[in-house]
Amino acid sequence: MSQSEKKNPVITWAKQLTTMSKAGLTRKIITNSWVLRNWKPMAVYFMVFLVIALAFHFSIRNAQSTSRQEFFEKGILAAENTGEKIRSPLLEKDILALNIAVGELQKKMQPVFTAIVDHDDTVIAHSNADLIGETYTDPENIKEAVILNGMEVVRYVYEGIPVVVFSKELIFSNVKIGKILFGLDAGELDKTMEKYSRLLIIVWIFSLFGFLIAVFLTNRHLKMKRSKEMEAYNKMEKVGPYRLIRRIAQGGMAELYLAEYIKDDGFKRTVAIKKILPHLVENQDFVEMFIREARLAANLQHPNIVQIYDLLKLHNASFIAMEFVDGKNLAQIMAHEKKGLPVGMAMFLIQKISLGLYYSHTRTSGETGEPLNIIHRDISPQNMLISFKGEVKISDFGISKARSEPSFTRAGVIKGKLGYLSPEQALGKEIDHQADLYALGIIFYEILWGRRLYNFHNELEALSTLPKQIIRPVIEVRADIPQVLSDIVMKCLEKDKVKRYASGRQIYDDLAELKKELNLSYDESNLADFMTERFR
Repeated sequence: MSQSEKKNPVITWAKQLTTMSKAGLTRKIITNSWVLRNWKPMAVYFMVFLVIALAFHFSIRNAQSTSRQEFFEKGILAAENTGEKIRSPLLEKDILALNIAVGELQKKMQPVFTAIVDHDDTVIAHSNADLIGETYTDPENIKEAVILNGMEVVRYVYEGIPVVVFSKELIFSNVKIGKILFGLDAGELDKTMEKYSRLLIIVWIFSLFGFLIAVFLTNRHLKMKRSKEMEAYNKMEKVGPYRLIRRIAQGGMAELYLAEYIKDDGFKRTVAIKKILPHLVENQDFVEMFIREARLAANLQHPNIVQIYDLLKLHNASFIAMEFVDGKNLAQIMAHEKKGLPVGMAMFLIQKISLGLYYSHTRTSGETGEPLNIIHRDISPQNMLISFKGEVKISDFGISKARSEPSFTRAGVIKGKLGYLSPEQALGKEIDHQADLYALGIIFYEILWGRRLYNFHNELEALSTLPKQIIRPVIEVRADIPQVLSDIVMKCLEKDKVKRYASGRQIYDDLAELKKELNLSYDESNLADFMTERFR
């Protein structure tokens, strides 16, 4: 990522949106910290402002419809009344009476024009005297035409003025004797309709702004509240019944604290508290992963797996209380040594890890007795803990997958550290417990060699290299090890799963047999001495 992209989150978001599926985009939106913080008040405000806006909307629409109806009713009534007055004068061709009726209508209704025609469509009275005697013809620019109460109502432009014309046929003894027409100014109706339409727009705009302002103010309040919670979160000295003593480690996503659990009767236990980093507290994906780690690992009770004691929630954040392993992780040990470990020590470490993996891989449900099929998916030196007592423990089941657990893996997302992926992981295939054994083989290779086997710079490099990478037998990079030991390591690293070890127990048994042949008796006390000499 370029520096400009790092500085401009909009660019980054734009790139992500263009490459994201609908499901991925939806998930990104609903797991966004702003949405998570505000979705409840947003939903309430949306409903409130929607109800208010719809109430005004229907009220305005009703008023608009009423005004339109009144306009037409006024025209129809005027046509009916005038038609009744002029029926006799029209039969008698009383031009004076007809023109008086036209004048009265002009004065009362102020139409754009009024015309009375006989049965031959000859204009015999008109508000414009120049048109008297002309033949009346329907205009060609009629835009609307409807029949209301048996009366034709049309709309067109008359001498540049939009008019709504009411046309009332006059019948005598079932014979058409003529009709009266008058056109009301349609501009007045249009202005009234536009006024209501503008009012509608204003109502929706004010409702939208009201909604946004309410959300903004609520977000501001919640943000300030969250800020105070985060301040308390950062300064907290206790997590439930656990008193935090000091921070002992920090990674990219969580930090680890040494803590004490003291009961009223004097019982005391030292534990480790895993605490999500503040900037990830609202990251729903990570929180789910964090909780899954506690739920999965709590089912695993084994001397070679870090034990989970408790899952707590405080200040809207989750914490894991776990076994405190006083020591170093394998990555720290290798960084300190800068060379391969003694053969006995390396075999002892791998034996213990393989036992822990075998237990987790074969763990069954206490309720149904069915295998849980737990796959760690992140076996790496950083997650192998070595205590000063000589204990070896597997930690961090954060991205583990079990049959009973939902998978949060999304397309295009790599789970696990790049340097410890199995070929099937790199190819995006469905993985099983043998992926953990492959990663264990890489660790075995590295602690014997004293160097990293892979140093990938990005996912693309890892995905393109791993499936076809040929690994030299470890005996070629460390000549003082037995051939049988090299064969065991390389069997862990078989690309074909059929040729790879089928279980951690098989690895343990082969190493145990080799230890007998080599007459090696490396145990916890030797490892404890090593740790004390190097790090105490």
